[in-house]
Amino acid sequence: MSAFKQFLSTDVIVAPLVVNKSFSFEGTASLINAGIIGLAGINYNISSSNFIASASLNSNISSSISQGGLYNSVKQLYYTNYIPNPISGSPYITNFNNQVVEDDSLTNVYSRFYNYESTTLFQTNSFGYTSNYGFSRYFDLSGFVMLSIPRDLFGDYINPNTFYIKTEGTTPGDFYTVTDNGEGILISGSQLAGIINYSHGTIIFPSNFGPSIDDGFFQSNNITCSFQSSRTIYETQYKCTIRPEEFNFSLNPSLISGSTEGTLYNFVTSSYFSPYVTTVGFYNEAQELLMVAKLGQPLPTSTTTDTTILVNIDK
Repeated sequence: MSAFKQFLSTDVIVAPLVVNKSFSFEGTASLINAGIIGLAGINYNISSSNFIASASLNSNISSSISQGGLYNSVKQLYYTNYIPNPISGSPYITNFNNQVVEDDSLTNVYSRFYNYESTTLFQTNSFGYTSNYGFSRYFDLSGFVMLSIPRDLFGDYINPNTFYIKTEGTTPGDFYTVTDNGEGILISGSQLAGIINYSHGTIIFPSNFGPSIDDGFFQSNNITCSFQSSRTIYETQYKCTIRPEEFNFSLNPSLISGSTEGTLYNFVTSSYFSPYVTTVGFYNEAQELLMVAKLGQPLPTSTTTDTTILVNIDK
């Protein structure tokens, strides 16, 4: 009988497992307590009168991040291909080599940057653009309001079609409801309301959308927000195979007769004796115990066929 048995490479399988979790928040305080913050991005290169919200930031909008820096960062990450080309002002759509591929008066682009689009469908920079096959990735040159969800909550990404937010503006009973369309675009009724990046946990509203920060978007306690997160965990499965001639003896003290000074009972030495397995121990190369797996009930080993125990560990 061998005391230890080495795992083969075929005995260990690592498989990904995607798990989802739903979150729901009521009131601004619940959002802040969860680490969800509101941020304002402001273009300080233009007149502040073009962005009313810049003069009325409420206490629920974080000021720990530079508003001008956030404006430039968000523009670079998500919108550079969807704003007018400052060099030529050309309405041409170009590829990454700056070669014209399409002429469309609705779209003036750089077309040289990766903008983390959630869809391959055609998108424009027109706020009023509607189409059965395309969506608007409109960038408000004045600024925007952004809701930032920490990665500890959304995991690998926010599941498309699960984001929802409803808030009351400064006018009592005046509610705004925003959802995502599954393609990275925010919708409020029939109105385009901004974009959402599922893998970054960022939700961006242009300043000219109704419930901007000057309209109490993050100030009202009468606010509801929900979404579903997705996270990939890895499950390791160990296949512990006991052959008929292996582990066919037990060190359980109940097999020893106390009346005969440590002599085994007769049935233990019988060829028909088959021990039960209750615990599987895992050891390193120095034969140090690393972990223990307990079976739900004792499992008899077989004297004629292999006995296989599967141990699954999530990490």
